[in-house]
Parts: sequence; C-alpha cells; structure tokens
Amino acid sequence: MRSILYRFPDLAEFERTMGSATDSECELGLPAGEIVEDGEWILAIFELGSIRRATSAAGRAVATPDESHLVFEPRDWQRLVEFARKADGIAPTIPPPPELETTPPDSVTARSPSTARSPGDGRSSRPPSSTQSSRRPSGAGARVLIVDDDPDIRDVVAAMLEAVGLVVTAAGSAEEALDRVHEEGFDLLVLDWNLPKMTGLDLCRILRKEPDHASLPVLFLTANASSQDMVEAFACGGDDYVVKPFRAPELGARIFSLLRRARASLG
Repeated sequence: MRSILYRFPDLAEFERTMGSATDSECELGLPAGEIVEDGEWILAIFELGSIRRATSAAGRAVATPDESHLVFEPRDWQRLVEFARKADGIAPTIPPPPELETTPPDSVTARSPSTARSPGDGRSSRPPSSTQSSRRPSGAGARVLIVDDDPDIRDVVAAMLEAVGLVVTAAGSAEEALDRVHEEGFDLLVLDWNLPKMTGLDLCRILRKEPDHASLPVLFLTANASSQDMVEAFACGGDDYVVKPFRAPELGARIFSLLRRARASLG
C-alpha cells in the first residue's frame, strides 16, 4: 500500500475540514499532483501545524474523469475528527527510536535462526486488563501482542520491538491470542492472516464487536500481498497492513504511528 501526505500548517483548517463531513460523506480530496486508481487503498498521512504532529488512516480511492478523492470508513474518520479536536494538546510526533534502524538488520525474511521462544514463554508479565486503563502508551513501554504460527517470525519481530522499548507477548494461534487479549491489557496487535483454525481476519472481526477492544490497533503482518487481500483486511477492521518479507524500519514506523494515533484518540 502506498501513502499520500496531507499537510495542514493551520490546525484550525484541519479541524474545519474533518468536522464538516457527515457520516455518509467521509471523503477528502487529493493533494495537488496526486493521482490514484479507482478502488486503490491509500494510507493517508496527516502532518499538522508547524511542529508536524502526525496521524494516519487508510482510505479507498474513488477516481472519475471529473475528480478523485479518498473515502474513509466512518470509524477511521471519527478518529481523525477526534484527533483534530485535541490537536492543540497533543505532544509532538515521536519518531521511531534510532535503534530501530540497526537492530535487527534492515531486511527481515520469513526465516531466522532457530532461537524462538514458545508462545507461552513468559516474555512479559500480565499487566492490568485494558478495561482498567484509560490511556495507552504512544512509545516505549507500550504492550504489543504478536500473533503468528511461525515461531521464527514471532521471535525476530519480538526481538526487534523489544530492542526499541516495547513490551512484547507472543501467541501462536488466534484462539490463544483472544484469550490473552481478554486476560491482559495490550496497546496493539501484530496479526498474521494465515493462522490454524481461526484466521487473523476472524480474530479481528471478533475484537471489533467487543466494546473494550473495538479501537485496539491491529496491524496485519502477512504474506498475502494482493490488493483484494488488503481490502479484506481493512474491511474486517484492520488499521494497517505490512507484507512479508518486510523491512524493520517500515514495520517499526507503522507500529509507532498506530500507537500515536491510539493515544491521540484517547486524549
């Protein structure tokens, strides 16, 4: 998925733009010079104010001979509206820590040395349930659950995220992940599509129906690379999509962006 950058030096202009739409008109025109294909999914990145506070949301492109624009899901649009209303009180954008560029190496493939820990290896202690916490961390200390049936993938992603100060727990199936989400508090899920029995899509749909987890950020990390796969992932409630094999800096940047956006929506 490619991205398009929207810059709003004036925070008031951004708030007016986002607040003027209705639930049936969650759409935004394209910046000058941008061209999209009809039906294409775009990651819209918004930079706000002189210090460039940032947030993002996925939108579907609608292209006609007369005009082109992005259409957003009402849930994502509402997040943008809330971000606009609280923008004056949001801390400056937190970039991924420098360690992310070097630890582990840039390119991460589907296999790594066989040093994987088991899903229930006690990688982190159980924090309070998400229902007991009204705010989520936006950087170091945030709690991430990795859901993947490949132990090598779990291990290499966990090592990368732990190196930048995130608290990581791993699960080898959607069923185990669902139990952990209900028992523990997490700030973000890194979720594989192809899991034994229940799929990652099924897990995401279940969480979106639960009030306590409807806004839990979900990033799909999967080998499914077609545009239709991306459409399905966003349609079931996913917040972002990274294809394997992936580059560590890109994955880290996406994760920190989702964490900042979740913090912003909670005020």
